[in-house]
Amino acid sequence: MSASDSLSEASQPLEQEGEEGWDDWESDEGTGFQSLFGDARFQSLEEVLQHDQEQHGFGLRDFRVQHGLDQLGTIRLVNFIRVQTAAGLDPRPSLAAAAPGSGAAPWLDDRYLQPALMDDELLFHDWEADDEEMAEAAAAGTASAAAAGAADTGSTAAAANPAEVAALRAENEALRGMLEAMRAVVLADEGMRELAAEAAQQRGDAAGSGSAGVASTSAAGGGAAAPQDEEAKRIDESYFDSYSTFDIHREMLADKVRTEAYRDALEKNPSLMRGAKLLDVGCGTGILSMCAARGGAAAVVGIDGSEQIAKYARANVEANGLAGQVTIVSSRVEALDALPLPPADAEGQQQGQQQAGQQGQQQVDVLVSEWMGYALLFESMLGSVLHARDRWLRPGGAVLPDLAHIYLAAAGPGASGLGFWSDVYGFSMEAVRDSLRDEALRRAVVRAVRAEDLISEAQCVQRFDLATMAADDQDFTAPFRLTVGAGPQECHSLVLWFDTLFSERFCKEQPVVLSTSPAGTQTHWVQTVLLLKEPVRMAPAAVAPTCPGAAVALQGELSMTRSKRTHRSLDIVLRYAPRYADGSAGEERCVIYGMGVEK
Repeated sequence: MSASDSLSEASQPLEQEGEEGWDDWESDEGTGFQSLFGDARFQSLEEVLQHDQEQHGFGLRDFRVQHGLDQLGTIRLVNFIRVQTAAGLDPRPSLAAAAPGSGAAPWLDDRYLQPALMDDELLFHDWEADDEEMAEAAAAGTASAAAAGAADTGSTAAAANPAEVAALRAENEALRGMLEAMRAVVLADEGMRELAAEAAQQRGDAAGSGSAGVASTSAAGGGAAAPQDEEAKRIDESYFDSYSTFDIHREMLADKVRTEAYRDALEKNPSLMRGAKLLDVGCGTGILSMCAARGGAAAVVGIDGSEQIAKYARANVEANGLAGQVTIVSSRVEALDALPLPPADAEGQQQGQQQAGQQGQQQVDVLVSEWMGYALLFESMLGSVLHARDRWLRPGGAVLPDLAHIYLAAAGPGASGLGFWSDVYGFSMEAVRDSLRDEALRRAVVRAVRAEDLISEAQCVQRFDLATMAADDQDFTAPFRLTVGAGPQECHSLVLWFDTLFSERFCKEQPVVLSTSPAGTQTHWVQTVLLLKEPVRMAPAAVAPTCPGAAVALQGELSMTRSKRTHRSLDIVLRYAPRYADGSAGEERCVIYGMGVEK
């Protein structure tokens, strides 16, 4: 499934992707620079720094210099102070006790990379640009001193400082890009509330201060549960409404790779299907439910969250003479209290389960669902499938499909499609290209990628077993190392796709693989493109030494997590760095891509 057509460049221009932008999340936090120790706000950085120095005795710039903090260190420090303050704690004693260079400094936890305050201007300030200005000023001062007579000392410093400045600039550019991505996604909310709660637990006071801690945590975001629930409800309504129209169902039904894979699994495995009770989660038009009935299932229940499409699924079932086998229910699977199995079957099942100590718990033999979204996990429908598995599937029952794999490969310039804008009937449209490029560094691009645009072998970065996995397993971080077979050539992006398997574990007569690989027939899921900030020149290890600046591998980590801020959305975090033939590593980059549903 993939309801949000706005994400797909295959169906709409890229600039129309995901009209609901990350910046649409409105906040009542106010504007300007907020004090680290209170609610006071100021129009400039200098004003807030002066306020915190005079009123709270804390100089942020001096503290950075004392502890040698870079941009990421400053981000951690700011978030640490805000979390402690929100929990009613005074962070200054622990800051004063931290020895410069200590690996045990309290702000070093990577969780403090998550913003504690929405649109915190202190996080978005370019602190390393300040460092550059200071270095340049120092270099200029040294040069002046040299001109005044300190020739030997001055020339040595002047020769060293420009190199340091260049290094600072290079590092700053990488961190600036990371900050831009962080601003686009704003990974705040639950992670910071958890840290605030932990900080509040450190209080040794009596009940009075404990109450203050609760209030402070609420102010930091803990009291937003009701609005978040309402927001999730609105997104769910929009999500299910998107499946109430026929266009999306025609697109899915016309996807022969998808539909025939499910049909074959349901109709060509008689030992699994004959006489089985089956639950179809997200049944849509009822196609899989009807295939299951035709494949020999004795009783089929199809569930869909869209009342409109469920009505037509019932009509389809009746029109094909399957009303005796297939029952369609309009409901979210999480809200379902009972399965409408045939009365005699339900009675016998209930009697057997009462003897097993599971009174009233109906169960099915097979659970089927076409739950997959772009990049496999977009739309977060997998959680509903796992809920249905845990509540309605008998022990040892079959989940179809039962395995899912996510793949990653390096790609050349053609994968992103941005090259189109360089020559449009002889005209350059670079302004459009640059705008789309900026957007692609904030949101993953969903588009069809040609196999010839891939420049590396695919690596499987994650495997899911739907019969045994937990819901939290959807959030993962996986390492990768990609190499090229020819070169030198440039890696411009990484490409994601997935396979789902109806394995021999359950489909003994006819195992099936549903692949969305660029090397096969394209599906309506196409592929997901993660644009790199800058191209990486790569070459095979055998020839890399003769190709200046060419890396032998691109190495890093891919994280995919359900968004803590926007229901049914996905955050993809890519950390990567080139690796060279001599074993050294290039500059590490980090990009955060969003995939969001429309509200």
